Amino acid sequence: MSSPQSYDKSELDLDGLVLVCYVSVEDQDTFDTDIISKQATDEILAGIELIQSFPKRIQDENAEIAKANEKLKRQADAAAKNPKVKAPTEKPRDLKKLILDPAMYKVDKVLVYPWAHLSNFLSNEASAAEVCPKIAANLAQKGFESHYSPFGWYKAFRIECLGHEVAEMYRDVKLAVLADEVRATSKFKIVTEKGKIIDFCDSSEASRKAARLPEQYNSPAWKDFQDFIRSEVLGLRSEEGEPPHIALMKKFEIADFEEASDQGNFRWYTRGMIMKNLVRDYVEHLVIENGAVLVDTPVMYTVKNKKLTAQTARFPAKTYTVLSGNNRYLLRFASDFLLFNMFSEMNIREETLPLRAYEYEQYAFRREQAGELSGLRRLRAFIMPDLHTLCKDLPQAVEEFKRQFIMDNKCLSDLGIKTYMIIRTTEEFWTENKGWIIDVIKSEARPALVELWPDRYYYFILKYERPALSAAGQSSTLSTIQIDVESGMNYIEQYGKKRQKYDITWHGKDGSTGHPIILHNSPSGGMERVFWALLEGNIRNQDTHVTGFKTWLSPIQVRVMSVGKDQADYAQQIADAITKRNIRVDLDDRDETVGKKIRQSEVEWIPYTVVLGADEVKNKTVSIRKRLIGEKIVDGKTAEQINNISLDEFIAMVDKDLDGFPRRELPLPFRKFSTRVYFRQ
Repeated sequence: MSSPQSYDKSELDLDGLVLVCYVSVEDQDTFDTDIISKQATDEILAGIELIQSFPKRIQDENAEIAKANEKLKRQADAAAKNPKVKAPTEKPRDLKKLILDPAMYKVDKVLVYPWAHLSNFLSNEASAAEVCPKIAANLAQKGFESHYSPFGWYKAFRIECLGHEVAEMYRDVKLAVLADEVRATSKFKIVTEKGKIIDFCDSSEASRKAARLPEQYNSPAWKDFQDFIRSEVLGLRSEEGEPPHIALMKKFEIADFEEASDQGNFRWYTRGMIMKNLVRDYVEHLVIENGAVLVDTPVMYTVKNKKLTAQTARFPAKTYTVLSGNNRYLLRFASDFLLFNMFSEMNIREETLPLRAYEYEQYAFRREQAGELSGLRRLRAFIMPDLHTLCKDLPQAVEEFKRQFIMDNKCLSDLGIKTYMIIRTTEEFWTENKGWIIDVIKSEARPALVELWPDRYYYFILKYERPALSAAGQSSTLSTIQIDVESGMNYIEQYGKKRQKYDITWHGKDGSTGHPIILHNSPSGGMERVFWALLEGNIRNQDTHVTGFKTWLSPIQVRVMSVGKDQADYAQQIADAITKRNIRVDLDDRDETVGKKIRQSEVEWIPYTVVLGADEVKNKTVSIRKRLIGEKIVDGKTAEQINNISLDEFIAMVDKDLDGFPRRELPLPFRKFSTRVYFRQ
């Protein structure tokens, strides 16, 4: 706060048995101070109940101890009288004693004390000052003498605690199990392409240092798998310097930084927009072919809806806030919030399950720390093609998972991205389901990594990931499928408390109802990360494989050029004819040597280069240089020469590459070098 909170006392002198409640108000807590204050009041009342019921609890426990001790005594007496009776191995337990007189276990007064040191995410809103007074007022209504200490003042206080056992119970209070806490004890296994399970290591530093890959994966042929394991399990230091894809995305005028915006926001140029739209079209067609319906939800949601903000509260520092008048909204980092809210309002019939809903999530926002931002790999504003599937129960969810596993693999293969597989799940789920999981791994005939958690730490019981590798061997996930066993529920019991969820319900014809299991799936992964993977993968393999994008995804699919000026008109006719066949073609009409034009085409990774000379004009044919994109380089060869074929034969060749893939037009200025727009030159 900019100034201290007004207060009608200069000193607060409280005697007796005072419960001091330290309060820190975080940003997401101020959306409704009445609700937050009531929740805090309930927590304090629960604490008071614990204190005041403590003597009775000890009394009950002592009764159980006395009963158990009496049983041991009878056993011991019987054993002393009869050698055939086994003597007890346990020793009698001492009865518990209260440190203080039972009358001292009560609360005379309550002081609500604002203490900023409890949180790193404090609210800057004026309404934060309302919380402590409201808590004190709520407690007064419950019959307790209660006071609050004001915000914004330097205050001195002294606390004496003479070994009070109730206070001892509060030394370490965990409000939630964080992902890192659970994963700190995870175990890693490698499942071979034949389904053999190999224990690899656990997550302790000593175990990871001692871990060695199985012998069959130690040859140079398995370098990608070796780097994948090093990055995901053994720990790979962050890449030093600028990631190489950044220079390439600028060179090809795909995307660029925008200095006038927040960090992690990019501008996209024409070629990048063509490629993004193609991926968008491809994924949308893919999910529709696999039974999805299309939806679109807003990019912001109110902080006043607890079932929406409950998910956000876990990552408060990574959420953007928007003010609209006196109302506060959060920018989504996933489409789950308002999509699941929509699901909760629907009349979902059992016979429509599995229900697949696809949203092209443009845009999503996550305020990553500045040091975490890394080109197209990790941003603050991104696009996520997002598929959510409601399943009746776990068996249906497993069958749908298998179906979507095939769909995601097809997606990444069609994009031209090499990935590996990770299955992350609990030890219990693995034990009960590893049969079908191993069958899934074996189906692609490649080894996979399995991570096992001791307990479920988030809403999913299983998480499937497909990471790609950077040029330096750092892995990042593209497509992912999660089996969500929580979000459809009305609420969940967690750490002794009810936590609100979305309350999504399906209805059967027989009157039965249920809460669905939800699959979260992004078939391609985040849009920007797709381009990170494409560029970094090309750089990673540039010495061994021909660089480039698949024909359907290349911004320029065909380049036409003439050997000399005499063939210029024919070159224009050929370019126009190809354009009419819905193929993206440009004409290199520069006054340069054909050798220089061809080199330029190679540098830009153009899939097909049409070279027209006197023979081609005479014979009404075309000669082609086909770039061998993705193939191994043998004897330095990067292209195949095909001479004097008809235009129809050539178009059929390109159409074969494009069969089943979306098409987008090339804007008019990009169809000739002479009219081409340059954004960076």
